Amino acid sequence: MIAGWGKLMSDFSDPNHRPLRVITFLAAHATEAFTLAEIARFLNLSKGSAHRVMTALTDAGFVSRHPRHKTFTLGMALVAVGQAALDRYPGVAIARREMARLNAELNVGFGATAIVNNEYLLLGREGTPRTYDGLALVGERRLVIPSIGIGQMAWRSPDEIDAYLDRGAAYLDPQIREHLLATMPAIRRRGFSMAAEGVGLHQLIKATVIAPGQSDEEVLSAAAITGAGEISASEFQMLDWDEAQGRGVNYVAAPVFSPDGDVCLEIVMSDLPEGLGRSEMERYAAKLVQAADLVTSEIRGRKPKPW
Repeated sequence: MIAGWGKLMSDFSDPNHRPLRVITFLAAHATEAFTLAEIARFLNLSKGSAHRVMTALTDAGFVSRHPRHKTFTLGMALVAVGQAALDRYPGVAIARREMARLNAELNVGFGATAIVNNEYLLLGREGTPRTYDGLALVGERRLVIPSIGIGQMAWRSPDEIDAYLDRGAAYLDPQIREHLLATMPAIRRRGFSMAAEGVGLHQLIKATVIAPGQSDEEVLSAAAITGAGEISASEFQMLDWDEAQGRGVNYVAAPVFSPDGDVCLEIVMSDLPEGLGRSEMERYAAKLVQAADLVTSEIRGRKPKPW
């Protein structure tokens, strides 16, 4: 088990954290409504516990209960909380603006993501995804294990990078681990991460999505089983555009930096047209990096030099 994760899951199952679990669940399914029984089932709560939590959240306005259908959704009180969060993290709104602009220009999909407590969180999206293997709804999360979040992890300290690669010990063979370690300076030097299309990568992406009520250990086990198959090095991360020839590009991702020089979020470009030549792929990537750099500039961030 990954160090610290057992304690994390134990803490998260504490009764005092049940309201947080409910809000996180509803945020990941913001367009849907759920009955009390469904919430109890998805979050592994007793009906009595679920009733107490939902009553408290409804009274506070954080959850809304439909008067006729008796189903629950996010409440209006969270609008103020969300706006306050956007004021605190203006880069998210600016990234959404840039993603909308690029989506209109390039007609490809974009997502804004951030790593929060070992989870890869979708903060915003533009464009309709071709598949729903990965994150499609704002608020959905993936487990951060290789190579999920590699474009953000590449800017962490060497010790943090080693710990990140260690999380994939159950499914990364030594050659793939060395390949990923070699891609870290390449990601920092060129300013973005990129991966080739492949069935194995799609399976890994799907396996790492954290479903309601699912523990990190369960997700890691599923990813390990998936990763034990044939996933090529270029699906984990490409060193050169030529590796995408005949396969296509799964994603290109560029980081946004905070005033402290840390990665605060990432803009991910996906659903690229099939058959793009090298020059076109380089043009798409350059526009993505320019957009990410613009967000960094507007939040007075500092783009560090590759170390």
